[in-house]
Amino acid sequence: MILSYVRNKHCTVVDRPDGSLLARAAVEENFFSARVEMVVTVPGLEISSAEVAIDRCFAGRCREAADLTRKVPGLRVGPGIIKLVNSALGGSEGCPRLADLVLECCEQVILRFTVEPLRFILEKEDSERIEAFKVFLRQNPRLVNSCIAFGDTSPLREGVEIEEF
Repeated sequence: MILSYVRNKHCTVVDRPDGSLLARAAVEENFFSARVEMVVTVPGLEISSAEVAIDRCFAGRCREAADLTRKVPGLRVGPGIIKLVNSALGGSEGCPRLADLVLECCEQVILRFTVEPLRFILEKEDSERIEAFKVFLRQNPRLVNSCIAFGDTSPLREGVEIEEF
């Protein structure tokens, strides 16, 4: 017997003419297929709307959990979003796969504001690069301790005082 399993995930974020962001995440696999679209306001990063479409699922609770996305508008993309989304959409009454798609949309919003400054920083020479990272870290305190580069013992944190969340 040959087992075959295929999974494709696609995530994107688009700037809308009104200044908000449209974040999309979709997954297509043998047993599960779903899409989430969220509109996020800028600069507050508040989720103003969320829509979900589940085309195929192996668990009936995921279809039922699609109605739980009405709890997502009003949440802010930032500290605590993982816990809030998992409690609203995951758990025994929800669908963890749906929660993951909403969190993928949130990640796209965060990357929308993170990738370009990082590209700019990486074009700099050694000492200028370290100073640019420190400025970037001051402007993005949510990154403190998010990885080893922004950890307590990192040279990028030397002399940078940031109130952690």
